[in-house]
Amino acid sequence: MTVETPPAGSPSLRWEPAAADPADRVDPAGLALRVLAAELRSHGVEVREDGDSGTVDAGPSARPQRALLRPHRGDLWWWMRWPAQVDVHPALSGVPISPATRTSDAARRIVGALSMTVGDA
Repeated sequence: MTVETPPAGSPSLRWEPAAADPADRVDPAGLALRVLAAELRSHGVEVREDGDSGTVDAGPSARPQRALLRPHRGDLWWWMRWPAQVDVHPALSGVPISPATRTSDAARRIVGALSMTVGDA
């Protein structure tokens, strides 16, 4: 079998966003939100997604555990956001927990945080 590679710079090797079909474009943040929500639901956790703010609220709506997508170390990461505290600035109330590509790690940590929250109540 012979496979020929087009010369460098060939139009067939370049991706041109304007030429791409909108149905073929994938929003990585939206996909990550849906995957995390599905993973949490598989653990029996109630989930609410907000694609506009890039957040997933897990657990009871009265005391949700918030996860949000934010840039970190040059990639998209899941951050855990705790309920607002009076003496803590909102920017400091979260920590990075895993890259967005490691959704199962993020889900495991969120489920663990929810189990501690439920035990504390």
